[in-house]
Amino acid sequence: MITIGEMQISGMLTMIMLSAMLSACIPNRSAHRSSFARARWMMAAGTGLIAVQFLLQHIFGFRQMGVTQAVCCNLLFFTPASLLCSMAVLYVQRQGRIGRRQWLTAGGICALVPIILIGVVLLDGVPFAQESPLLRMTEYAGTVLYVVMQIYIFKHQYTTYLRLKQAVDEYYDRSRRDLFGWMGWSMRTMAVLAIFVPVVLFLKGAPLVLFSIAYFFAIAYSTISLYSYGISENITRVEEASLSPSPSPKSEGSIDPAITQAVEKWKASEAYREHNLTIAIVARQMGLPQRQLQEWLRQSEYGKLAGLVTTLRINEAKRVLKEHPEWSTETVADYCGFSSREYFHRTFRQVTGTTPANFQ
Repeated sequence: MITIGEMQISGMLTMIMLSAMLSACIPNRSAHRSSFARARWMMAAGTGLIAVQFLLQHIFGFRQMGVTQAVCCNLLFFTPASLLCSMAVLYVQRQGRIGRRQWLTAGGICALVPIILIGVVLLDGVPFAQESPLLRMTEYAGTVLYVVMQIYIFKHQYTTYLRLKQAVDEYYDRSRRDLFGWMGWSMRTMAVLAIFVPVVLFLKGAPLVLFSIAYFFAIAYSTISLYSYGISENITRVEEASLSPSPSPKSEGSIDPAITQAVEKWKASEAYREHNLTIAIVARQMGLPQRQLQEWLRQSEYGKLAGLVTTLRINEAKRVLKEHPEWSTETVADYCGFSSREYFHRTFRQVTGTTPANFQ
């Protein structure tokens, strides 16, 4: 079993490497994205604080002194570190547009933790190396504040994630959760871990080690994912979708015949066979405002661009499979506008209930 000392050293080295990775981020890949440029420094500061916490725990042996001393050190550093790491994810989600109210609320909850802990240590009259019932009760309050802070940030992360999900689903010609799926895993994992903090921090032995390992993996996953996302083109694609004009809420009015006519004309042109279509590209091809097209799609049987394009591509694939049995699956997929053989095979099976080969 891993000892507490080994866990502390491993955690410290892991956090140092993550901080170094973020600090050494390729400048020309992040300079034009101010939201990511700032978020990476927030994440680097958060992982750096965790590294300092492990260093202090190892040097002064707080865990050997007692649970109260170790928990005090944990809360003093984990709380601001979690704030910085979680807000870094939110900062990227919102392209840097975090309101002052969110900062003040989350930051205010975070500031209360060190204030009450340090205040009790200084005023309690019990030496820090000895067990203090008052400090233990204060730590219980600190862990509750930590959980409240994480839940507050998670609420904003999740609502933003849902908005991004809807924007991306309506913008592209197929599901593109691969662009930002890491956000969902990251925020859910951190929220689940936060729930166990009030209990696990006060334990010893195997439960504490296992929780710490899970915490390492969660922070490492969030950090590496944010870094990879920020230096890739995925962040640009998600921002493009999120900044596109939003249609008005779905109405019960009749469908505009002029838009229907434009859609039918576009279908006849077989432009749906082009790869990597977006709502902006399709609206331009139809000669329609993007907002009007999105409203029409919402009222139609298709629901969104992906529904329209997928229906047309699958129907075209059925025709091609019948008329050209000599064509390979890759050729059919490419001809009909699917981005890959795997995506074509998966989508065809979802829609028809059988594989392209069996259908043929």
